[in-house]
Amino acid sequence: MEMARITLGMRPLAALAICAALGLVVSLVGCGKAVCPPGMRADTQRSKPGKSAFCVNPTDSHQTAFVDLYPDGARRQVCLFVDGIPTGPYRSFHSGGERWLEGRYENGLKVGRWTQWAADGRKVADGEYREGLTVEGAPVGFPASCETVTRSP
Repeated sequence: MEMARITLGMRPLAALAICAALGLVVSLVGCGKAVCPPGMRADTQRSKPGKSAFCVNPTDSHQTAFVDLYPDGARRQVCLFVDGIPTGPYRSFHSGGERWLEGRYENGLKVGRWTQWAADGRKVADGEYREGLTVEGAPVGFPASCETVTRSP
């Protein structure tokens, strides 16, 4: 089922109320901002409107994503999975939409450089991970909870 975007030129709260009434909040935030990563669509059976979205790649069933949301529907974190295991780039956001954490998972473990920013854009920490453990710098991956998502979306 293809989701439509509503652009009726009305106030944001009124448009959001219409979207919620139509059940579009699962795959769209504010009736125009996609929640799922590009190329993926929300799995309406596993998503929880206003809390999280489980996303599937319609052309590759091995690739899925979990998107954790703030109460206002903004993205909090995006976890990518391959065959049910966190794999690929990780991003999380402050409640205002500013980047908070960036890093990478391989086979369910944090690897490589992870960086953390304050809400005002200042870089506050970074650390190097190997096989899920901090090997240099600061441990910055604490808000990342991809490995706690039950066997992938």
